[in-house]
Amino acid sequence: MSRRIDERVEIGRVHVKVSDLERAMAFYSGVLGFEVQERWGASAAFLSAGGSHHHIGLNTRESLGGLAGGASTNGPCHFAIRYPDRASLGDALRRLQHASIPLEGASDHGVSEALYVRDPDGNGLELYRDRPKEEWPRAADGSLTMISTPLDLDLLVRETAASNGPAPASATPPAALSDATRTHLKDLRTSMLDLHKVLLDDAKSAYELDRGRVGTNAQLLQLVISDPWFSWLHLLSGLIVRIDESISRDAPTTEADAAAIVAEAERLLTASEGGDEFQKRYYEALQRQPAVVLAHAAVRRALKSAHRA
Repeated sequence: MSRRIDERVEIGRVHVKVSDLERAMAFYSGVLGFEVQERWGASAAFLSAGGSHHHIGLNTRESLGGLAGGASTNGPCHFAIRYPDRASLGDALRRLQHASIPLEGASDHGVSEALYVRDPDGNGLELYRDRPKEEWPRAADGSLTMISTPLDLDLLVRETAASNGPAPASATPPAALSDATRTHLKDLRTSMLDLHKVLLDDAKSAYELDRGRVGTNAQLLQLVISDPWFSWLHLLSGLIVRIDESISRDAPTTEADAAAIVAEAERLLTASEGGDEFQKRYYEALQRQPAVVLAHAAVRRALKSAHRA
């Protein structure tokens, strides 16, 4: 659904470990409507309602490198998102229904109304709105009496439709990936593989000057996987894997997906002396190695061709 999430929706900052960043973003942004504020390649994304830097951090690594509230590695979590009123909660329900995402429950607790759902990684979400205090159920002596009865979903949807207008009967199918765009992505992948190779060669040379010779390709592979010296290259290799998956003939890739990949490559491969770790290391390699300059130029040509498509 294209309607923006209500800016009054509230959630304390939470970091969620996910297995597939694209799938998680499709749920939290594409379905629930949270807006992407920042993305770290294929590793993490930060989303919010109302323009805050982030309310939800999605993370595919074991931790967020020391950020407060790092994602748990102990399995699914449960957290709640508070909506400001009944209409916005109804809008959340319509978004879920429109995406064919089933509810695990829906309850009227007297003091609040809540929808229960799981994200693609099995994390439990409670989407709820507080009732005004004057509507809270109370006993004759004034004490609060909590209840738990089924929430009338049909009524919630009807009331929301009356205030916001009807939900679209069906979404316009996204354009499937064309053969021309697939070719451009293949060309981009080839140039990025070449760039990754020369960057790896440069990083290996610097490593050997500092730490000693790397004996075999197997040793180098282990270093690339686990040694922090090479970890900055994981963003580039992850993006290459993402292109590989997207150009497969049986992949449900769309033209919008391809445009997002090109935009991410454009952002990632912008060398900057004052940028993030990848951009700084990339800048240093460009200053040091002519082979990196040539590979960079080939990637820029591939990106330019992809933009023209």
